[in-house]
Amino acid sequence: MIDVFRGRARVALAAFAMVAACAPAVPPLHSPASIEAYCGSKEARNTGIASVVSSTDDRLLDEHPTELDVRRAVRSGDGVVAHWKDQPLALKRVAEDLGETDGYVRMSQAAIPPALEGAQVRHIYLFVRDHGRERWITLSAYDLQNVCVEGKRES
Repeated sequence: MIDVFRGRARVALAAFAMVAACAPAVPPLHSPASIEAYCGSKEARNTGIASVVSSTDDRLLDEHPTELDVRRAVRSGDGVVAHWKDQPLALKRVAEDLGETDGYVRMSQAAIPPALEGAQVRHIYLFVRDHGRERWITLSAYDLQNVCVEGKRES
């Protein structure tokens, strides 16, 4: 009986390994090349930025922010603007709306303003390629954490 169970477990493990090997690899969200932090005496956190950006809803919002709107929102509190060089982000519906055929949005910046108190979601802004030109888009993100943490204290 135990040998039968072990045999089935080996077959299941081999099947899982074959399926996993055939699954498409999702490009990782790399650490930003640079960060503009509006954190006061705090420091921006790469892990917080990655968590907020990867918690976005796969749906474009109707808001069409300008550079000035984005900067104003980020500077209103503990906010950041993170910079990448053509970072792919898996958002199938948004990518299709932007003219991408592979399911990935190409972002070069993510602006994360502070979350409003009591909010269930926050707006974040991505600077993306849209049918060949770059522009800011607005998405909802479900991660409400502060992307700034307390900095080092001097004695």
